[in-house]
Amino acid sequence: ICYIYLTDSGKKIAEMVYERHDVLMHYLISLGVAEKTAEEDACKIEHIISEETFDRIKDFLHNQQSQNSEAQR
Repeated sequence: ICYIYLTDSGKKIAEMVYERHDVLMHYLISLGVAEKTAEEDACKIEHIISEETFDRIKDFLHNQQSQNSEAQR
């Protein structure tokens, strides 16, 4: 068994990349991209997308979810 230990800064980077992957994958799926393709594309995009673009995607998804919640009431 092999264990990986991360420094605090390494853990922060890993969490950031995981969040990017998760958000991007769900975003691509919401656009109609097949799950396997969305997974593969998210793996590529998560490393090169700018912080600004990623933040706008998160904002867009958050606003979309809020609007959907309000419409269901």
